[in-house]
Amino acid sequence: MHDKALRNTSERVPTDSDAEDMRALQALVMPGCRTFALRATETGLRYEIFVYVPEVERPARGFPVIYVLDGNSDFITVAETVRRVSRRPMATGIVPSIVVGIGYPNTTGYNVDRRHLDFTRGPADAGMFPDKATDACGGQAAYVRFLRNQLLPHIQAWLDVDPDRRILLGHSLAGYFVLDLLSQRPDMFNGYISFSPSIWWDRAGLSRTLAAASALVRPIRLYTAVGRWEQQLAPWQALENFSARYHEIRKVRRMIDNAREISGEVGAVFGALAGVRFELGENDDHATIVTAMLCQALRFVGAAPSV
Repeated sequence: MHDKALRNTSERVPTDSDAEDMRALQALVMPGCRTFALRATETGLRYEIFVYVPEVERPARGFPVIYVLDGNSDFITVAETVRRVSRRPMATGIVPSIVVGIGYPNTTGYNVDRRHLDFTRGPADAGMFPDKATDACGGQAAYVRFLRNQLLPHIQAWLDVDPDRRILLGHSLAGYFVLDLLSQRPDMFNGYISFSPSIWWDRAGLSRTLAAASALVRPIRLYTAVGRWEQQLAPWQALENFSARYHEIRKVRRMIDNAREISGEVGAVFGALAGVRFELGENDDHATIVTAMLCQALRFVGAAPSV
Protein backbone atom coordinates (compact mmCIF):
# COMPACT_ATOMS: atom_id res chain seq x y z
CA MET A 1 0.00 0.00 0.00
CA HIS A 2 2.81 2.41 0.93
CA ASP A 3 4.78 1.64 -2.26
CA LYS A 4 1.65 2.16 -4.37
CA ALA A 5 1.04 5.55 -2.76
CA LEU A 6 4.61 6.62 -3.47
CA ARG A 7 4.34 5.45 -7.07
CA ASN A 8 1.11 7.35 -7.58
CA THR A 9 2.68 10.50 -6.14
CA SER A 10 5.74 10.27 -8.38
CA GLU A 11 3.57 9.78 -11.47
CA ARG A 12 1.28 12.74 -10.74
CA VAL A 13 1.26 15.46 -13.39
CA PRO A 14 2.38 18.85 -11.98
CA THR A 15 -0.42 21.41 -11.72
CA ASP A 16 -0.48 25.20 -12.00
CA SER A 17 -0.52 25.32 -8.19
CA ASP A 18 2.71 23.34 -8.06
CA ALA A 19 4.37 25.78 -10.46
CA GLU A 20 3.25 28.71 -8.32
CA ASP A 21 4.73 27.09 -5.22
CA MET A 22 8.03 26.55 -7.01
CA ARG A 23 8.18 30.19 -8.04
CA ALA A 24 7.75 31.11 -4.37
CA LEU A 25 10.88 29.24 -3.24
CA GLN A 26 13.14 31.34 -1.03
CA ALA A 27 16.84 31.20 -0.25
CA LEU A 28 17.70 29.09 2.78
CA VAL A 29 18.85 31.20 5.72
CA MET A 30 20.74 29.65 8.63
CA PRO A 31 19.18 30.56 12.00
CA GLY A 32 21.05 33.18 13.99
CA CYS A 33 23.18 34.38 11.06
CA ARG A 34 23.58 37.79 9.48
CA THR A 35 26.14 39.65 7.40
CA PHE A 36 27.42 43.20 7.04
CA ALA A 37 30.11 45.12 5.18
CA LEU A 38 33.03 46.77 6.93
CA ARG A 39 35.64 48.98 5.27
CA ALA A 40 39.18 49.17 6.65
CA THR A 41 39.89 52.81 7.54
CA GLU A 42 43.60 52.47 6.78
CA THR A 43 43.50 50.74 3.38
CA GLY A 44 39.94 51.42 2.20
CA LEU A 45 39.50 47.71 1.46
CA ARG A 46 36.03 46.27 2.00
CA TYR A 47 35.35 43.12 4.00
CA GLU A 48 32.23 40.99 4.19
CA ILE A 49 31.61 40.01 7.82
CA PHE A 50 29.44 37.01 8.68
CA VAL A 51 28.05 36.61 12.21
CA TYR A 52 26.31 33.72 13.94
CA VAL A 53 24.85 34.38 17.41
CA PRO A 54 23.51 31.41 19.44
CA GLU A 55 19.78 31.52 20.09
CA VAL A 56 20.23 30.73 23.78
CA GLU A 57 20.60 32.85 26.88
CA ARG A 58 23.78 34.91 26.96
CA PRO A 59 26.26 33.81 29.68
CA ALA A 60 27.05 36.30 32.44
CA ARG A 61 30.51 37.05 30.95
CA GLY A 62 29.26 36.99 27.36
CA PHE A 63 29.66 34.38 24.65
CA PRO A 64 33.07 33.20 23.48
CA VAL A 65 33.86 34.29 19.91
CA ILE A 66 35.42 32.19 17.15
CA TYR A 67 36.88 34.34 14.35
CA VAL A 68 37.04 32.40 11.08
CA LEU A 69 39.36 33.49 8.28
CA ASP A 70 38.30 32.93 4.65
CA GLY A 71 34.76 33.49 5.85
CA ASN A 72 33.13 33.11 2.42
CA SER A 73 34.38 29.53 2.31
CA ASP A 74 34.53 28.36 5.94
CA PHE A 75 32.04 30.38 8.01
CA ILE A 76 28.99 28.18 7.38
CA THR A 77 30.94 25.01 8.18
CA VAL A 78 32.10 26.36 11.53
CA ALA A 79 28.86 28.12 12.46
CA GLU A 80 26.64 25.12 11.75
CA THR A 81 29.00 22.80 13.62
CA VAL A 82 28.98 25.09 16.65
CA ARG A 83 25.19 25.46 16.47
CA ARG A 84 24.69 21.70 16.32
CA VAL A 85 27.18 20.39 18.85
CA SER A 86 26.74 23.14 21.45
CA ARG A 87 23.12 22.13 22.06
CA ARG A 88 24.47 19.64 24.62
CA PRO A 89 27.70 21.21 25.89
CA MET A 90 27.96 18.90 28.88
CA ALA A 91 28.13 15.97 26.45
CA THR A 92 30.21 17.50 23.65
CA GLY A 93 32.54 19.78 25.59
CA ILE A 94 31.74 22.61 23.18
CA VAL A 95 29.80 25.59 24.52
CA PRO A 96 27.51 27.96 22.59
CA SER A 97 29.72 30.56 20.90
CA ILE A 98 29.45 33.45 18.51
CA VAL A 99 31.12 32.77 15.16
CA VAL A 100 32.46 35.68 13.10
CA GLY A 101 33.57 34.99 9.53
CA ILE A 102 35.97 37.47 7.94
CA GLY A 103 35.48 37.40 4.19
CA TYR A 104 35.45 39.47 1.05
CA PRO A 105 32.67 40.98 -1.08
CA ASN A 106 31.46 39.51 -4.36
CA THR A 107 32.61 35.94 -3.86
CA THR A 108 31.20 32.71 -2.50
CA GLY A 109 34.60 31.02 -2.16
CA TYR A 110 38.21 32.08 -1.90
CA ASN A 111 39.42 35.50 -3.03
CA VAL A 112 42.98 34.50 -3.94
CA ASP A 113 44.38 38.01 -4.38
CA ARG A 114 42.96 39.36 -1.12
CA ARG A 115 43.98 36.39 1.01
CA HIS A 116 47.54 36.51 -0.35
CA LEU A 117 47.61 40.21 0.47
CA ASP A 118 46.11 39.93 3.96
CA PHE A 119 47.77 36.78 5.24
CA THR A 120 51.41 37.35 4.25
CA ARG A 121 54.27 39.69 5.11
CA GLY A 122 55.90 39.25 1.72
CA PRO A 123 56.33 36.86 -1.20
CA ALA A 124 56.64 33.13 -0.68
CA ASP A 125 59.91 31.24 -0.54
CA ALA A 126 60.82 30.90 -4.21
CA GLY A 127 61.85 27.27 -3.76
CA MET A 128 58.36 26.25 -2.69
CA PHE A 129 56.69 26.66 -6.09
CA PRO A 130 54.62 29.70 -5.11
CA ASP A 131 51.49 30.12 -7.21
CA LYS A 132 51.02 33.87 -6.84
CA ALA A 133 52.85 36.95 -8.10
CA THR A 134 54.74 38.97 -5.51
CA ASP A 135 52.73 42.16 -6.10
CA ALA A 136 49.67 40.57 -4.49
CA CYS A 137 51.42 39.86 -1.17
CA GLY A 138 52.66 41.69 1.91
CA GLY A 139 49.65 43.46 3.40
CA GLN A 140 49.54 41.48 6.62
CA ALA A 141 50.47 44.33 8.99
CA ALA A 142 47.57 46.50 7.79
CA TYR A 143 45.22 43.52 8.03
CA VAL A 144 46.25 42.86 11.62
CA ARG A 145 45.59 46.51 12.47
CA PHE A 146 42.15 46.19 10.86
CA LEU A 147 41.40 43.20 13.07
CA ARG A 148 42.80 44.74 16.24
CA ASN A 149 41.54 48.31 15.86
CA GLN A 150 38.24 47.85 14.03
CA LEU A 151 36.70 44.40 13.88
CA LEU A 152 37.45 43.08 17.36
CA PRO A 153 36.33 46.29 19.13
CA HIS A 154 33.19 46.42 16.98
CA ILE A 155 32.18 42.87 17.90
CA GLN A 156 33.03 43.50 21.55
CA ALA A 157 30.88 46.65 21.73
CA TRP A 158 27.99 45.29 19.66
CA LEU A 159 27.61 41.83 21.20
CA ASP A 160 29.25 42.32 24.62
CA VAL A 161 31.30 39.13 24.24
CA ASP A 162 33.65 37.46 26.70
CA PRO A 163 36.99 39.26 26.15
CA ASP A 164 38.90 36.27 27.58
CA ARG A 165 37.42 33.66 25.22
CA ARG A 166 38.56 34.82 21.79
CA ILE A 167 39.60 32.21 19.19
CA LEU A 168 41.15 32.59 15.71
CA LEU A 169 40.72 29.81 13.13
CA GLY A 170 42.30 29.42 9.70
CA HIS A 171 43.02 26.76 7.08
CA SER A 172 45.90 26.48 4.60
CA LEU A 173 47.38 29.95 4.00
CA ALA A 174 45.00 31.28 6.65
CA GLY A 175 46.39 28.60 8.96
CA TYR A 176 49.86 29.99 8.33
CA PHE A 177 48.55 33.45 9.22
CA VAL A 178 47.18 32.09 12.50
CA LEU A 179 50.66 30.87 13.45
CA ASP A 180 52.38 34.02 12.20
CA LEU A 181 50.03 36.22 14.21
CA LEU A 182 50.53 34.03 17.27
CA SER A 183 54.30 34.48 16.99
CA GLN A 184 53.95 38.28 16.74
CA ARG A 185 50.97 39.08 18.99
CA PRO A 186 50.13 36.08 21.17
CA ASP A 187 47.91 38.29 23.31
CA MET A 188 45.39 39.11 20.55
CA PHE A 189 43.53 35.82 20.99
CA ASN A 190 43.26 33.19 23.70
CA GLY A 191 42.87 30.25 21.35
CA TYR A 192 44.47 29.57 17.98
CA ILE A 193 43.34 26.88 15.51
CA SER A 194 45.56 26.19 12.50
CA PHE A 195 44.44 23.57 10.00
CA SER A 196 46.98 22.40 7.39
CA PRO A 197 49.02 25.62 7.67
CA SER A 198 51.02 26.69 4.62
CA ILE A 199 54.15 27.15 6.70
CA TRP A 200 56.23 26.65 3.55
CA TRP A 201 55.35 30.24 2.59
CA ASP A 202 58.11 31.45 4.93
CA ARG A 203 59.25 28.59 7.14
CA ALA A 204 62.51 30.23 8.23
CA GLY A 205 60.85 33.60 8.89
CA LEU A 206 58.20 32.04 11.10
CA SER A 207 60.85 30.29 13.22
CA ARG A 208 62.81 33.54 13.57
CA THR A 209 59.74 35.44 14.71
CA LEU A 210 58.84 32.75 17.21
CA ALA A 211 62.35 32.75 18.66
CA ALA A 212 62.04 36.50 19.32
CA ALA A 213 58.46 36.38 20.64
CA SER A 214 57.45 38.21 23.78
CA ALA A 215 56.65 36.22 26.91
CA LEU A 216 53.00 35.38 27.53
CA VAL A 217 51.11 37.29 30.18
CA ARG A 218 48.09 34.95 30.19
CA PRO A 219 47.34 31.38 29.09
CA ILE A 220 46.75 30.55 25.42
CA ARG A 221 46.02 27.36 23.51
CA LEU A 222 47.13 26.30 20.05
CA TYR A 223 45.60 23.41 18.13
CA THR A 224 47.23 22.39 14.85
CA ALA A 225 46.03 19.56 12.62
CA VAL A 226 47.21 18.21 9.27
CA GLY A 227 45.95 15.35 7.13
CA ARG A 228 48.07 12.21 7.01
CA TRP A 229 47.88 12.24 3.22
CA GLU A 230 49.25 15.74 2.63
CA GLN A 231 52.76 14.51 1.83
CA GLN A 232 51.86 11.34 -0.07
CA LEU A 233 49.03 9.91 -2.13
CA ALA A 234 46.02 8.65 -0.23
CA PRO A 235 44.74 5.14 -0.95
CA TRP A 236 41.74 6.60 -2.79
CA GLN A 237 43.88 8.85 -5.04
CA ALA A 238 45.05 7.52 -8.41
CA LEU A 239 48.69 8.20 -9.31
CA GLU A 240 47.85 9.04 -12.92
CA ASN A 241 45.59 11.90 -11.82
CA PHE A 242 48.53 13.94 -10.51
CA SER A 243 51.47 15.44 -12.35
CA ALA A 244 55.14 14.98 -11.47
CA ARG A 245 55.27 18.68 -10.48
CA TYR A 246 52.39 18.13 -8.05
CA HIS A 247 54.30 15.38 -6.28
CA GLU A 248 57.42 17.55 -6.11
CA ILE A 249 55.43 20.42 -4.61
CA ARG A 250 54.04 18.17 -1.89
CA LYS A 251 57.52 16.92 -1.13
CA VAL A 252 59.19 20.31 -0.72
CA ARG A 253 56.34 21.94 1.16
CA ARG A 254 56.51 19.36 3.99
CA MET A 255 52.98 20.07 5.23
CA ILE A 256 53.05 17.49 8.03
CA ASP A 257 56.64 17.93 9.12
CA ASN A 258 56.49 21.72 9.16
CA ALA A 259 53.28 21.80 11.21
CA ARG A 260 54.60 19.29 13.74
CA GLU A 261 57.90 21.15 14.10
CA ILE A 262 56.35 24.61 14.47
CA SER A 263 53.90 23.31 17.06
CA GLY A 264 56.87 22.07 19.05
CA GLU A 265 58.60 25.43 18.70
CA VAL A 266 55.53 27.25 20.00
CA GLY A 267 55.46 25.02 23.06
CA ALA A 268 59.19 25.50 23.69
CA VAL A 269 59.08 29.29 23.27
CA PHE A 270 55.99 30.04 25.36
CA GLY A 271 56.37 27.35 28.00
CA ALA A 272 53.80 26.33 30.56
CA LEU A 273 51.31 29.10 29.76
CA ALA A 274 50.82 27.70 26.24
CA GLY A 275 48.74 24.57 25.83
CA VAL A 276 49.79 23.10 22.47
CA ARG A 277 48.35 20.11 20.64
CA PHE A 278 49.32 18.74 17.23
CA GLU A 279 47.16 16.04 15.64
CA LEU A 280 47.31 14.06 12.43
CA GLY A 281 44.04 13.35 10.66
CA GLU A 282 44.55 9.68 9.89
CA ASN A 283 42.10 9.52 6.98
CA ASP A 284 42.35 13.10 5.77
CA ASP A 285 44.07 15.28 3.24
CA HIS A 286 44.31 19.04 2.78
CA ALA A 287 40.68 19.38 1.66
CA THR A 288 39.02 17.32 4.40
CA ILE A 289 40.96 18.25 7.53
CA VAL A 290 38.67 21.09 8.68
CA THR A 291 35.44 19.12 8.69
CA ALA A 292 37.12 16.03 10.15
CA MET A 293 38.97 17.67 13.06
CA LEU A 294 36.90 20.76 13.83
CA CYS A 295 35.19 19.42 16.96
CA GLN A 296 38.48 18.23 18.46
CA ALA A 297 39.94 21.69 17.81
CA LEU A 298 37.00 23.55 19.36
CA ARG A 299 36.99 21.29 22.37
CA PHE A 300 40.70 21.82 22.99
CA VAL A 301 40.91 25.59 22.59
CA GLY A 302 37.57 26.10 24.33
CA ALA A 303 39.09 24.62 27.46
CA ALA A 304 41.50 27.55 27.78
CA PRO A 305 41.00 29.05 31.26
CA SER A 306 39.54 32.51 31.62
CA VAL A 307 41.63 35.01 33.59
